This record gives sequence, structure tokens and C-alpha cells, in this order.
Amino acid sequence: MSNTPSDKPQSAAALREARAQHRRALLETRLSLISVGAFLFVFAAIAIFLLVFPRSTKSQIENRNLAEFPTFSLESYFSGDFTAGITTFYDDTVPYHDSFKNMSNQIKSSFGMRLFSTISTAAENNEDSGEEAEATPTPSPTPDPYEGVAGREILSEFTQAVSAADEPYQRDYSAEENSTLEWVNNMLMVNWDGHWRCMEAFGGGSGSNYASALNELQSKISPDVTIWSMPAPTSSSIYTPKNALEYVADQSECFDNIAAKLNDGIRSVNVVDVMKKHTEENIYLRTDHHWQPLGAYYAARTFAEAADVPFADLTMYEKGVNEGYVGTMYGFSQDSRLLNDPEDFEYYVPRADYQAYYYDASFNYLYSDDLFAEVDTANSYVMFLGGDDYVVKVDTGVTNGRKLLVVKDSYGNAEIPFYTSSFEQIYVLDVRYFERNLVNFIEATGVTDVLFTMSAYSVVGETADNITKLINQDADSTITDEHPTGAAAVTATATPTPSPSPEA
Repeated sequence: MSNTPSDKPQSAAALREARAQHRRALLETRLSLISVGAFLFVFAAIAIFLLVFPRSTKSQIENRNLAEFPTFSLESYFSGDFTAGITTFYDDTVPYHDSFKNMSNQIKSSFGMRLFSTISTAAENNEDSGEEAEATPTPSPTPDPYEGVAGREILSEFTQAVSAADEPYQRDYSAEENSTLEWVNNMLMVNWDGHWRCMEAFGGGSGSNYASALNELQSKISPDVTIWSMPAPTSSSIYTPKNALEYVADQSECFDNIAAKLNDGIRSVNVVDVMKKHTEENIYLRTDHHWQPLGAYYAARTFAEAADVPFADLTMYEKGVNEGYVGTMYGFSQDSRLLNDPEDFEYYVPRADYQAYYYDASFNYLYSDDLFAEVDTANSYVMFLGGDDYVVKVDTGVTNGRKLLVVKDSYGNAEIPFYTSSFEQIYVLDVRYFERNLVNFIEATGVTDVLFTMSAYSVVGETADNITKLINQDADSTITDEHPTGAAAVTATATPTPSPSPEA
């Protein structure tokens, strides 16, 4: 049967459809090839970037040294620690680490991804303990608070520092609305009295790992050694305005809840209330996440009162000022308002006699030096102990038989000079970097008091997990103090290590 004329248009339509499908298939193939090519190009560019560009070693934003490449051993290889360490190293040390972190925060901020969820998290964590923290016992006064302190003839001209209990409260910023309040990279930016202040919005936390670690340590050391817990509040505990309080957890309540989880015999010192009595003084840096040395002074004084040791009044220190300081919060926020509104970094050098000895993280002796390193203004906070990496021993002129070990993050650095008139000997180690066994170290040094003082973020965050690590690592080794004495003592100049800790 022959085709009818009506079949020809149908055949032509089918041909056109077949051609269209062929063109679409060809276009899809080309687009797929372009997509694969673009993906391969991006992948190759990233690979070249990660392999060729120098890897970051420190984070100014996070105030810590980044991961180091693991040391190979058969034991670490077969246990999986070596390969896990390699993964951690490459993940943590991406070139331009802080720049990428800032970029991430800017993207989150652009899409409105702010810290509005932190309050609910804090509330849940704070419900872990319904018990009230025990009040810190009021120490009995000593007949002569400067007995045995070097330069006693000078100190006797001054009275001991006024007790925090005798001081009135200053301005309550949390009771005031602030019209300049805004969020910048998940941080609070406010202008108080004509100056910009940038703050991390503390989200709270249970601090259970921190409390458990201190309880474990207590069970492994002599009952003659007193453990102290003094978390360092951040500036948001003081300068958060009323219209942002719902987004910031109460640090004092957080510290009290942690104190309630500590064993009997572990002494807790909550300094939030003390800071509220000095809000109009220069106790916190505006452009940095640390406190000013004056804030550290009030915290140290509160601890000395609780520990019943002498404490030199601020008049017994030489004040120094570094003008034009801009700190880590500018590095984190990249907000030009902070850059254009620098502040004075004010520090205090003790007149009391002391000698500091520096060791590496494995407690190998390096040199003797001052507690203050010479730094430029941009690194002002690094002047204390030359940074975070060192273990430091301080011999003072005090003869009261009390020896203090300070386990700290970067917040604790600024406290150390203020203990030089309070304890006969002071040891300092950083909870993030110390490589020896903490229990053995306490026994070997003969300390009488162990003070844990680190920022609120460290107490509720991952840094607290390092305490358990310190308790259990290197447990079978013997710790020996190898620093030379007398004529053999070596004096060298400290090389400051930039201390970029929020988990300070």
C-alpha cells in the first residue's frame, strides 16, 4: 500500500523532533564536559593551593597554635594515631586559616546566621545542676600581710589592697539600652561613651568535662594540695547592653553551676561580681578578646584573699602604657571602626624582687629572664611570659612556704606578675601545650596550691578536655628541674611567641 500525501507532514515533524532531540543531547553532553572540566580545574587549583602555599601555624582569631605534623612511630601508625594526626594537620593548617574563617563568618552574617541559638543551649546546659555553688569562705586576716616579702620596708608604707567586699558597684551596662548595637561576624559591636567595643557573645555550657577533670586530679594528688578554680569572665559579662542580654548567657550563673559539680575541698572563686564593681575602670580591652591587666589584677587580688596570702596594692607597681593598640577582635571582625579607634594597653610591673626561669613545654630548661618580654604595640598582650608556649618558674622574696601552680590559657598570663608578692614560688603552664604529666609535676615541684584560671570559653569548651589529657599523659616518666643555679645560671632574652586565643 503506498503512502498517502497526509503521511509526509507527519514524517517531516518526526524528523524535526529527532533533530531537536539530537541537538539537546549534544548540548547536554557539552555542558556535562564543561562542568566536569570546571570541577577538575577547581579541584586542581585547590590542590595546588594546599600543596604550594605555606601552611598556617598560628591562628590570631582562635588564639592558639595550629596542629603540628605528627611524629611517625610504629606504635602510632598501627594504632591509627599517626594517620589521624595527618588528617588533623591538613585540616587545621589550611593556608590563610584566619582569612578563610573571616570569609565564612561574613557569609554566615550575610545570610543572617547569627548566634540567636546560644541562649537556648546555655539554658539546657545550665540545667545540669540544680544545686547552688558553695560560697567561698572568707579568709581570716593575717597579722602582717607582707611578712617575708622582699622589699618589706617599702611595702609597709602601703596598706594591703582593699577587699572586694568593701567596694561599691559601678555602672551597670546591662541595665541600659544601646542604640548602636549590631552583629558583626557573629560578635556584638557596641559604642559605649564614644568608643567602639567588640565582644564575643558567650553561649554558655555545662563545664562538666572541666569539673570532672578537676575532680579526677584531686583524687590523684596529695590531700595537702589545694585545687582552686577561677574561670576568667569575658567582656560580654559586663558590657552587653540590655537589648542583647537574651543572646548572651550569664557567665556568673555558668561558673556557679560548674562550682556545684566540684568535689568538696576544691575551692571556687567567681570573679564576675568583682568585675561589676569596676566597670567604669579599664578592666577589659575593647579591640581584643582578653582583659586588660587591671582586670587581671582584680581577679588575682580576689584569689589572694580567698587563699589567705598577702597581696600588694596596685601602688606597688610601675605602670606602663602602650598607646594605639588594636587587638584580636579587629582581626576577627575586620571592622574598620575598631581599627580607627585604638586603645591604650596599660600594664603593671611589680617592684617586688623575683627571678623567672623559662622552660619548653617538656620542662627542659631554656634561660632566665624577666616576666615581661619586649614587644611592639601590636603584640602588647604577648609581653606576659613571652606568650603561651613556655613553662615558667618564678622565685620570689616571699617566705611563707606557699608554692603556686597556675594552669591557664592566655587569660592567665596577665595574672602572674600580681602573685609575686603572694607566693614563695610560682609555676606556670599552659593547659593547651604542656607535654608532661600534671600529677607527677605537682608532686615533683612540691606546690601547695594549684590554680586553674582560664577564659569562660576554655572552661566550657574543648580546651577543658586537655586537663584530662595532662593528668594521664607521660605518666611513667620522672620529672626533674634541670635549671642551673648560682654562678652557672644562664640569662637570655625571651623571644615572644604571638598569642593570637576566643578559646584563649
